[in-house]
Amino acid sequence: MKEIFKAGRIYTEQRIMDDAYLVVEDGRISELLDDYTGMLPVHDHTDKIIIPGIIDIHSHGCMGYSATCKDMDEVYGFTKAIAATGVTGVFATTQEFDSMAKVADVIDSGIVKGARILGIQAEGPFRHPKYMGASKGFNWPKPSVDYAKQMREAAKGHLKYMSVSTDLEGIEPVMQYLLSQNIRIAAGHTDADYEEMKKGFKMGATSISHFGNAMRPIHQRSGGAITACLLDEDIILEIICDHVHLAPEIIDLYFRVKDSEHFILISDSSELACMPAGRYYARGKERIVTEAGHIVLDDGTISGSGKYVLYDMRNLIFKHQMPVDKVIKMASLQPAKYFHLEEKKGSIAIGKDADFVILDQDWHVVQTYVEGIKQYDCQIDTQLINPAMKNLLAV
Repeated sequence: MKEIFKAGRIYTEQRIMDDAYLVVEDGRISELLDDYTGMLPVHDHTDKIIIPGIIDIHSHGCMGYSATCKDMDEVYGFTKAIAATGVTGVFATTQEFDSMAKVADVIDSGIVKGARILGIQAEGPFRHPKYMGASKGFNWPKPSVDYAKQMREAAKGHLKYMSVSTDLEGIEPVMQYLLSQNIRIAAGHTDADYEEMKKGFKMGATSISHFGNAMRPIHQRSGGAITACLLDEDIILEIICDHVHLAPEIIDLYFRVKDSEHFILISDSSELACMPAGRYYARGKERIVTEAGHIVLDDGTISGSGKYVLYDMRNLIFKHQMPVDKVIKMASLQPAKYFHLEEKKGSIAIGKDADFVILDQDWHVVQTYVEGIKQYDCQIDTQLINPAMKNLLAV
């Protein structure tokens, strides 16, 4: 089946095309045309923008649904919800055995409802006690190869990415095991100093989990982990640009020091992302969604992001005046490259999967397509919030 899409602007991998046509056949992009004179009907989005589908490598949930799920239906609720934010591929983030098994079952089913799950990310459990974040108070195991093996088995081979504190005692053999299973490693929730972080890179960490958060900060007499990351020529930095996790001037500083090609935009969205303001019970704790959409514990600790990658992209484009093509790459092509998916995913190019998002002029999602199938339409999919997630203030 062939479908033709016209848009006022299409951001392809090679160039920006105005008043152009995107042709989809059998789930792939078959042509990119400056003009179309054929007889097939055209999906006319002349006043809209088409960008590559967003790949979010770090998302815990959205709209009341969590990757730390009760059943497969909750996983599908999650993937549908994030498709509404322009995400076409996601690494579902959970480290609980039962949840990883259910996410793996969704992957193995081959059924896509919303974004496609490209793998599982475990943000832990090997975290430094000083930097537990919103997970403080839970009982976290110490580094153990046997425990890592159990995690991989629970994920049925779909554990592709794991965040560890590289300065913990006993973490090196765990990292060696993960690397032997082709699981990429992020350093995160770490108290590593400058030299310890550099050692973590040598042990195999190739990225940093939500850079600038849950890690030792810069001090005038000790560069700390942040300095090690900014000065390293190869390390990839996950970054949340919601203006909550990082102040705007800190974001400007990071991009002044390190080229944008070394960053991947992530949401770190929790199940309370995009939820109305209120108090909710999620993952064993009461959590607050503020009027501004921030998610915090009672003591003010940030508990994941209430926003999503496209929100962060708007911040970078409209508030930081970053070039649009660079922002798009940080959300699509660079995460695809990090996981060696760029032959099929991450950009609008002939032969690649037809993963794309149609936006209005204010960069809000109109429609989301995954492998040529429309998985979200703002005119149709208007009730996506999980009805089981109750606002405790309204009960």
